[in-house]
Amino acid sequence: MGAVLHTLNIRLAPAQVGWIADHAEDSVVMVDASLVPLLAQVLPHTETIRHVLVTGIEGGSALPPEAAALAGPGREVHSYEDLLAAEPDSYDWPALDELSAASMCYTSGTTGNPKGVVYSHRSLYLHALAPSFGNAFALSEHDRVLPVV
Repeated sequence: MGAVLHTLNIRLAPAQVGWIADHAEDSVVMVDASLVPLLAQVLPHTETIRHVLVTGIEGGSALPPEAAALAGPGREVHSYEDLLAAEPDSYDWPALDELSAASMCYTSGTTGNPKGVVYSHRSLYLHALAPSFGNAFALSEHDRVLPVV
């Protein structure tokens, strides 16, 4: 669909997570209902997030009362399940360049502000293939491989 997956590290300070979201220009955030209170602490520190999708809602799709804390000027809160239910069952996937961004990660910022890294569709595909080519690296089923950290 052309979106870039960017996981946010909720173990960092709220202001730092907000800085990361702004630097990455995140506009939509998905959050599990159990993490709503943590995200509510982050949102005052970010300006780019326009939509919050709450998932994992117990007992259906109605937003939990604490989700009201996620709304703000120019920011809407949605039930992920409700949004899915309103969409068709199929989707015409666009043709994406294999070198276009697929995901991104940020460091913890131990030496100044966190640094971002973007992974392409091609690099993710090649890393997924790497474990299947063990013989090329003299690996066997007894070895353990961590191709990406």
